[in-house]
Parts: sequence; C-alpha cells; structure tokens
Amino acid sequence: MTKAIVVDDNEDIVFSLSELLEMHGIDVVGKGYNGLEAVNLFEQLHPDVVLLDLMMPEYDGLFALKKIREIDPKSTVIVITGGGPISVSDEMDALKPTKTMFKPIDINVLIETICEESDNKMPFKVQYSFKEDSNQYVCILTYDQYKNFKILPAIQECKIIKNDEENIQAYKNEMQEALNLAAKNDVSHIQKLSQVVNG
Repeated sequence: MTKAIVVDDNEDIVFSLSELLEMHGIDVVGKGYNGLEAVNLFEQLHPDVVLLDLMMPEYDGLFALKKIREIDPKSTVIVITGGGPISVSDEMDALKPTKTMFKPIDINVLIETICEESDNKMPFKVQYSFKEDSNQYVCILTYDQYKNFKILPAIQECKIIKNDEENIQAYKNEMQEALNLAAKNDVSHIQKLSQVVNG
C-alpha cells in the first residue's frame, strides 16, 4: 500500500484530505502543519509520497521541499497551493516538485497522480459508465490498465473509488484479457467482470 504524509497549516484540510486518501486506499502515515514538521515526518517515516502545502507560516512548503530534496532527490513531492499559477516561484520550479496542484483539489486527479508517481501496482476499484447505458458499473484495475481503460471509445465516465487487495492476480489477468477484447470493440467481457451499482 502506498504511504503518504499530508502537510498543510489548515487542520481541516489535513483531516479531510487524509480521510479522502484513506478511502482511496492510500495509507496516511503522518500529518503535519508546517514545513519543518514535513521534513521531520519525511525523515522518520520514509513515505512514498508527500502532499505539501506551499504557503504556511514560519516554515513554508519551499523550505520543506528544499530539505526533502536534499534528503532524497528522487522523492515524490506533490505541492498543493491555493494561489494561482503566477504565485508559483522560480525557486520552487528549480526544486522540481513532482507535480504542482491548485486548490480545490480534484481527488480523482490526485489519486491518479499518486498511483502514477509512486509506481503503485496495487489494483483499485473504478466506477464507470458506458455510452448509451444509464447503469453505473464498478470493476478492479491496476493503474496501467486504468490508463488504457478510461480512453476506450465505449467508456463515458470513469473514476477511481478505492483500492481493493482481494483476488488481485486472477482478477488482473481476467481484466487484461477483457481490455484486449475491448480494444477490438467487444466490451461484453468488461461488463461480465463489472458490477452494476445503480440503474
């Protein structure tokens, strides 16, 4: 399971973001409220990903990003800021955050980014619908499968809802076979591997 730390001077944001990440199968191992705490948590916990607010009193996100890069230049640090793109400084660009995201955060985009950047091979649950079908379906995909799945012409809408560690290998192989068929416009196998969640 991917381990994350969440750092923001707003306690409500730390709490709600941590809850959302946990719901999507990301293990939040640490929470901090300024840049110094971010660095200490990173050193102690060695997370796979750091979610880091940019603007914080005393020790800000730039301080934390610089120190974390010194500890591990290849660390995955996603900077989250409330300011517009103009507020992102040249100094931060030089420190090369893995990704910069702007509040309010789209949780689905955030989960996709974490999966991609942390090289997360764990499958997760996806909710989606087909074009010309009012039903909502759920199925389990790895991140690589998800990238191909969401661009299939037959898929209307697709979002990650949670990780699922049960029956991983068998389901992964079945879904890969179904995706191969879907690429040839045969979605019947995907439907068989999916569960209808509402009509």
